[in-house]
Amino acid sequence: MKDEFEWLCYSYELPWIEYQVGTLKGKSKNNKSRVKLGNYELLPRKDGPKGWRLELQGTGHRTNIQIHRAHRSLFIQGCILPVHFNRDSNIKKNNQLIQTKSIELMNKIKKRFEDLETENQGNALLCISAMLPAKVTIREGWTYV
Repeated sequence: MKDEFEWLCYSYELPWIEYQVGTLKGKSKNNKSRVKLGNYELLPRKDGPKGWRLELQGTGHRTNIQIHRAHRSLFIQGCILPVHFNRDSNIKKNNQLIQTKSIELMNKIKKRFEDLETENQGNALLCISAMLPAKVTIREGWTYV
């Protein structure tokens, strides 16, 4: 799949909200904002009730930012939830389909992660981008789309 972009899902995230004053001025608010655009190494986790998930590394003052399955309530505190719908859909919070489809998407993400892990050396990298397809510079002179 190298040099190809394949769309997998939408993500449900909080809007960008930053501190206006103090030492954290301009940084995203803990538990109330999405993580900033950028590249993040991923660490798989499987402890706790959310099952297998990926935790973003190098998130600065933010910690425990994860990609994990959505609950039908869509309650989040700064994580990234894979979902099968976008803002134009008629899906409403508390629809069980949200959780069911999100679990299916996490299984696909896990499979892709494991496939990449066996095919490549080094850590997996997630690029959070405002445009698709995202371009990631892996090493100087190497760009992966």
